[in-house]
Amino acid sequence: MSEPVAAREFLEHYLPVSFKNKIRLNSVKIEKESFVTDSLQKRLSDVVYSVSLKKNNIKDGTTESTNNDKAYVYVLIEHQSSSDYWIAFRLWQYMLLLCERHKVVNKKNEQERGKLPLICPIVVYANDKPYNAPRSFWDLFEDSKTAKEMMGDEYLLVDLQKQSDDEIEKKKHLGMMEYMLKHIKARDILNLWQSLLEKFESSIEIDKENGFIYIKWLLWYSDAKVSEDKQVELAKIIAKHLKKEDQEGLMRTIADKYIDEGIAQGMQIGRNEGMQIGRNEGKYEVAKNMLNAGADISFISKVTGLSISEINKLSGSQ
Repeated sequence: MSEPVAAREFLEHYLPVSFKNKIRLNSVKIEKESFVTDSLQKRLSDVVYSVSLKKNNIKDGTTESTNNDKAYVYVLIEHQSSSDYWIAFRLWQYMLLLCERHKVVNKKNEQERGKLPLICPIVVYANDKPYNAPRSFWDLFEDSKTAKEMMGDEYLLVDLQKQSDDEIEKKKHLGMMEYMLKHIKARDILNLWQSLLEKFESSIEIDKENGFIYIKWLLWYSDAKVSEDKQVELAKIIAKHLKKEDQEGLMRTIADKYIDEGIAQGMQIGRNEGMQIGRNEGKYEVAKNMLNAGADISFISKVTGLSISEINKLSGSQ
């Protein structure tokens, strides 16, 4: 099957007519790649054929082909004594790898949005026992009909830009996440936070019962958009929408970024000693920024873990 004449004869005999009508059989080429993993090579082998697709010339009605338009025939040969139950799954794996290779080649040729090739899969089986493996990938699922509907057609798309803010606001907890995702590119991230906290006030109360998991995720997600000099201002905006007893934990979440950076710097000084130095430096940096923003000293102490006397010293040295 790796000899051109035999390959053409094989394809002429076994390819579906609908596929043969789209290709030029005299252009068949045997590709060098094999996608069967080492662990399966005693049980399976594969051959990849590439063929040129026909192009319909609308002007004169003639048919021609170009080397850039290819289709593939992927042939998987079973050597084991019985059919492989997972063969349909393996075919999908190998065909997707073939598509990946095609995509990489297109990217190198500056065709970033090129189309994937047609692939016709064929399994060759020559054992004595009757062939009884599922012929379709979808038959491997308990609910094959639903699997094909969900995975074999268009994926579901949630386009937040096509939803109004009022629609999003009705979704409570989910709405908080979607609102941030939709508006994350806003220039004024602090104003975005202010708007979010006002719109989802009732959701924040529910989020409190779960340890503010949504607010913490939103802080993490928007972190790259909040410059260092605005971190304290963000803390104030959030604190304004929380009860006093709920503020400390969330303020520590905001402070973590600075403290973690301090730890990273400290580790360069020395594994044990440096980590402690780094942690302290990170806390001091947070405290300085909060002092500059006019935050209350007792509040700074709660957020950073520094004593009031330490913060007073920092205040006096500025």
